[in-house]
Amino acid sequence: MKTKLGIIAVLFIVAGFGMIHGGSVTMERVAIGLMGTGIVYLLYLLINSGKKEK
Repeated sequence: MKTKLGIIAVLFIVAGFGMIHGGSVTMERVAIGLMGTGIVYLLYLLINSGKKEK
């Protein structure tokens, strides 16, 4: 499940970079949201991967 969500997060980041220079302000805000969501989830995975389970 984490792998699939990680792939989706990367796709969000790539799509966000593709849309960031769109013509409208709304498109740019959606792109920032997509990139932010992807980056936050990847950071969450990075932080939690270092913790050892008991």
